[in-house]
Amino acid sequence: MKRTPIQLQQKDIQKIREKILKKQNGLCAICQQIPEKPCLDHHHKKRVKGTGLIRGVLCNSCNVFIAKSENNAIRYGVTNIQLPERLRAFADYLEKRQYPFMHPDEAPPIPKLMKSSYNELKKQLKDVQYKKKIPDFPKSGKMIKPLQILYDAVRLLPRFYKK
Repeated sequence: MKRTPIQLQQKDIQKIREKILKKQNGLCAICQQIPEKPCLDHHHKKRVKGTGLIRGVLCNSCNVFIAKSENNAIRYGVTNIQLPERLRAFADYLEKRQYPFMHPDEAPPIPKLMKSSYNELKKQLKDVQYKKKIPDFPKSGKMIKPLQILYDAVRLLPRFYKK
């Protein structure tokens, strides 16, 4: 025989949250940390066509994470039935060995030449009576080969802005 769920009132939330949190040994049901802001988690009926039943007490970050997972699952056509399986597959995927290729977005930033370093180079070139045209300071700040040749020629280390 199926039990009819008890409909809680807003005033019952704190008492039920404390009772369930005690059953969970004072820890978030997902991350097993002591929650700073314990949340009474439930399976939303309206948004995800859920049951409305309480699942447990979560810390705020786990509560937000699960809500975003459920809401985005709807957006991308993953059903309530498929979601747990998909999340387990995500966990397996995250623990998988990675390929030995670095994505272009993760390339280290190109160092930016300091204008004062460029001015110092120009001064040294003037001191040695360098006659050729000195390349302009690059607008991007990126070291260009003709400048690097000049830095090497006067044995001056270029200085770059710190990241």
